[in-house]
Amino acid sequence: MSDYDHKKIEPHIQKLWEKEGLYKTPENPSEKYKKYILDMFPYPSGSGLHVGHVEGYAATDMYVRFLRMQGFDVFHPMGWDAFGLPAENYAVKTGVHPQKTTDEAIENFRSQIKSLGLSYDWSREVNTSSPKYYRWTQWLFLQFYKNGLAYKKNAAVNWCPGCQTVLANEQVVDGACERCASAVEKKDMEQWFFAITKYADELIDSLEGLDWPESTKTVQKNWIGKSEGAELCFPLNKKFKYVLVHGYAGGIDKHFFPWLKEELEKEGHTVLLPSLPDTKNPNIEEQISFLKKEVDFDKNTILIAHSLGSVVALKAIESLDLPIKRFIVVGGFLDTDIGVSKKYFETFNWKFDFKKIKENVREIVVLHDESDDVIPITQAEKLERRLSGKVLRVTASQPHFRGAEEGSILSAGLPSLKVFTTRPDTLFGATYMVVAPEHPLLKIYESDILNSTEVQNYIREAKNKTDIERSREGREKTGIKLEGMTVINPATNKPLPVFVADYVLPGYGSGAIMAVPAHDDRDFQFAQKFNLPILEVVQGEGELPRSSHGILTNSGEFSGRSSEEVREEITHVARGEMKTTYRLRDWLLSRQRYWGAPIPIVYDPEGNPHEVPEEHLPWLLPTDVDYNPKGTSPLGSSIELKERTEQLFGPGWTPEIDTMDTFVDSSWYFLRFTDPDNTEVFAEEEKLHAWLPVDTYVGGAEHSVLHLLYARFFVKALRDIGYLHFSEPFSALRHQGMILAPDGDKMSKSKGNIINPDEMIERFGADTLRAYEMFMGPFEQNKAWSTDNMIGVRRFIEKVWRLSEKVSPSGAESPHLLAKTIKKVTRDTETFQVNTVVSTLMICANAFEKMDTIAQSDFEKFLKLLAPLAPHIADALWRELGHTDSIHVSDWPTYEEKDLETDEESYVIQVNGKVRDTVTVPAGTLEDELLTLVRTEKLEKWIENKEIKKTIVVKGRIVNFVV
Repeated sequence: MSDYDHKKIEPHIQKLWEKEGLYKTPENPSEKYKKYILDMFPYPSGSGLHVGHVEGYAATDMYVRFLRMQGFDVFHPMGWDAFGLPAENYAVKTGVHPQKTTDEAIENFRSQIKSLGLSYDWSREVNTSSPKYYRWTQWLFLQFYKNGLAYKKNAAVNWCPGCQTVLANEQVVDGACERCASAVEKKDMEQWFFAITKYADELIDSLEGLDWPESTKTVQKNWIGKSEGAELCFPLNKKFKYVLVHGYAGGIDKHFFPWLKEELEKEGHTVLLPSLPDTKNPNIEEQISFLKKEVDFDKNTILIAHSLGSVVALKAIESLDLPIKRFIVVGGFLDTDIGVSKKYFETFNWKFDFKKIKENVREIVVLHDESDDVIPITQAEKLERRLSGKVLRVTASQPHFRGAEEGSILSAGLPSLKVFTTRPDTLFGATYMVVAPEHPLLKIYESDILNSTEVQNYIREAKNKTDIERSREGREKTGIKLEGMTVINPATNKPLPVFVADYVLPGYGSGAIMAVPAHDDRDFQFAQKFNLPILEVVQGEGELPRSSHGILTNSGEFSGRSSEEVREEITHVARGEMKTTYRLRDWLLSRQRYWGAPIPIVYDPEGNPHEVPEEHLPWLLPTDVDYNPKGTSPLGSSIELKERTEQLFGPGWTPEIDTMDTFVDSSWYFLRFTDPDNTEVFAEEEKLHAWLPVDTYVGGAEHSVLHLLYARFFVKALRDIGYLHFSEPFSALRHQGMILAPDGDKMSKSKGNIINPDEMIERFGADTLRAYEMFMGPFEQNKAWSTDNMIGVRRFIEKVWRLSEKVSPSGAESPHLLAKTIKKVTRDTETFQVNTVVSTLMICANAFEKMDTIAQSDFEKFLKLLAPLAPHIADALWRELGHTDSIHVSDWPTYEEKDLETDEESYVIQVNGKVRDTVTVPAGTLEDELLTLVRTEKLEKWIENKEIKKTIVVKGRIVNFVV
């Protein structure tokens, strides 16, 4: 045969595979013998694939080909995660539309992947930037919206000044943008969220049944950050003027009002309870006028209004000349879309100046009763959205807060500093409080803080520090005392000073801590610096005062008892509640960028959101857009989008101009692969049921939090909505290590150290590249690239080609050699021990090379073992042996257990521990005879004229001469 010419052989074999339709997915897979094997689909960048991509794809392809030969129906698709910032940034720089550069990049990626001989079913290809795909991304968003899993609210968000967009918490790494490394700032903005926190417990618990790396499970658990503890309330040491406003047909002697007035007065507050006129036939203007006449509103006022009284209160606030402190809306509403007759309210003016209202009140809290039979949750959501307030969902003692006592109103109405602690048993040792610079208390009570200017300067400085920097161990603690503000320790009734300090982060608990310096290192350091009291309340067994648990001391009636057993009792005495908190926050999915799926929401002239009806999906991404980042969404510049919205919905209607985080696209693509061309549903139920969940998923560990967590949430949500039959998307997960540059650095375009697989294929061939990347080391470990080392793998490929010249149908078989090889290659392929698959095949090839002839049956088995690793040469040689069908549709070789037994033993021969030869001898050879047989010519040059001081024999394995 001629020399092995990969430039001719590999393209020729690839054309045969395509002509034969070799990798088409079976339509009706066997339930017992089906496998869905998936690679994490790539972002198609303009720079194309690099050799790091090849490692994961080649290993998965090796596994897929192995499974097919074992008789499995295999589903192995590929697609493109095609929305994203790089294409948009390139458009900003060059003016070239992202669609054009994305399409070009996809074409290049597809060509590169095909040149590697990867066995994807290209008929299942998806592209997330295609309207036929993002139509269903939008449809899924709307299902989440209808089921309370998608919502919009005003929140402090992560703003990247470099990318000019909001980031999810998971996209902030060490306080910087994961993409451009700009320091992330905090901004208050109205944004869309997915309610992933509803699944926090299940996202932890269901990890246990998954065949995933333990490190990845741990990363996810830590990110979710479940903590068991207590929420404690430290009342503000300040007296307020309360104004209680009753509702329709109400009065000062009805429902919770007499009780609430009494409870507030017990706390030393002033309470006004005006009796509104004509409550059964209310006139809004008359009631507002009466309320303003009866009440002298000032900056110390807290307004609590029930039901229709909240409308009166809103109108009153709207007309004020100064801001009041707080407004508690109890079962309130904004329009007549409620569960009672509208006739009483038809004369009301339902127009509100929300901007003025927000200017005139420091904090707005909306209480919604989960069992309310009058006011739907949509009203609470409208109030939250229009007033930038905070909705508290509670269960009232009587529906619509009609009870004589309603504890949730008192709890929400009393200004307090809420903290979450895992150690409520140390409450008596709290000697000061600390709030994060982002805590809302600092804005609400800014006028009450006597050193407000100093505090605001400190807050500005804190915004320039990363979370990692702020929480670093050993860093000197900084902070400012809030002069004029103290809170009451609910256990001791003593006032505690309040500090703002950047070592407290907004993401932990409520962004505030009770400081117990005797039992916490950071609090101890802070207390020492600011000369604050340090009170030991737990006597530990060790020498250090900051012990974990022990016997309580200096803790009133609880002294002398175990700190662990009194946790709940102390929490109850302090009017707190046992609670579980999570580090995980809801998924912020709004992006102020162009190249993403438009959010399918429009707004009526009053600003209320409405779904884009399904018949108008896909809600197309407009093309008349200025991409240049301005801090607002580029879609806002589209005249076409505005005109489209008004034509479909009416004058004054406006479109949502944010696009979706691209992680939304990749959270469900594995579902669409099953039915990529369906125009009626996102995927047929039968097809989903036939293939899912994914059996084995392969991709980088860098996606442990972002993509993997989001995809798990999507599946659980779609299961609960009724579209899926399973709870986890990926049954087994495998991470490949990183391919580093030859100097050990991470490959990157900016460093100019990327290795292009096209060049390697041109020089060495696809089979050599695939085999080399598998041979570099354990699959999950990082490995440094060496082009020189590819030469050895190329020699192996060429050796296999030459071995075919020794093949003879009448050659003597080597059952033991083949049995050993089949057993190890099978086991190692199943477990992704790809490097030992290559070495095992090399050992077998070396054994063949020593033979005069190779039995055709043995060589065919060897080629089958080689086929998943080096598919082109294996198939070419298979066909040369006279087979008309591809080797990849043949059966995986098997062996007899008896063939593993042998009447020979192999010994590694060493001199002073260094390998100098290998020798095969008859099994059971006695030691004296063995020492004679191993004295080969090759060995003699290492021991000639040397004194053999000692000979070590390890039975069946090693002979070591110490000279």
